[in-house]
Amino acid sequence: MLGGVGISVHGKYRIATENTMFAMPETNIGFFPDVGGTYFLPRLRGGLGPFIALTGSRLKPDDLLYAGIATHYIRSESIDAMVAQIVQKSISEHDIPSDCAASVLMSFHEDPGQNDSFLARNRNVIDESFQNKSCVEDIVIALESLGPESKFGQKTLDVLKKMSPTSLKVTLEGLRRGLEMHTIADCLKMEYRMSQGFMRDGSDFYEGIRAALVDKDYKPSWEPSMLEDVTDDHVQSYFASLGDDELNLTKSKL
Repeated sequence: MLGGVGISVHGKYRIATENTMFAMPETNIGFFPDVGGTYFLPRLRGGLGPFIALTGSRLKPDDLLYAGIATHYIRSESIDAMVAQIVQKSISEHDIPSDCAASVLMSFHEDPGQNDSFLARNRNVIDESFQNKSCVEDIVIALESLGPESKFGQKTLDVLKKMSPTSLKVTLEGLRRGLEMHTIADCLKMEYRMSQGFMRDGSDFYEGIRAALVDKDYKPSWEPSMLEDVTDDHVQSYFASLGDDELNLTKSKL
């Protein structure tokens, strides 16, 4: 979760076990999915990225394989043996240019039933509600149109109503911009601008941290409290240039 995602999700191989739980619940604390979230989330299929980013949905291993967030599912009891085989293979093939991990990972990989996962079962309605939506209000309208008989629609609406309206709008704009960027470095620079916006006095981030981690009353008072009161100008301010304070990654190979 959170920073742990950023450490691992950008790797070539991303292993999930039966104990893996994935979530990016930043909109629940008045922030946004950072650590490169604006790079990998909008590149997921259909409406999966916006759905995961805005709702902070907790995903199990089968969901992660289905979404492409994880590349392999390996039981935790097999991890030590897998690592030992990769080490041995790297030694034996030291002089041969190859990917020594690929075949080993596949030999331990199992299908956790990804086609029966929560995301797979609800993929059509996720795409219908979250894909190619230009604003959060359109997502809400799409979910409401599913009707009261839709458990997915009603539950998702309830979740979104608990999130910071500002975070929801800034996050969706970040995903839109991130999809147009060519490298993760570009996205990290943008995310730094976004993070500084959330550091301003009166930001929902402070209220979200108070409610979730300090007082733990889990009753944040967002300001503004309604989506319609979060103006486009306010959202765009989170992406404004920081001038001399811009994140400098000129020496990075990202």
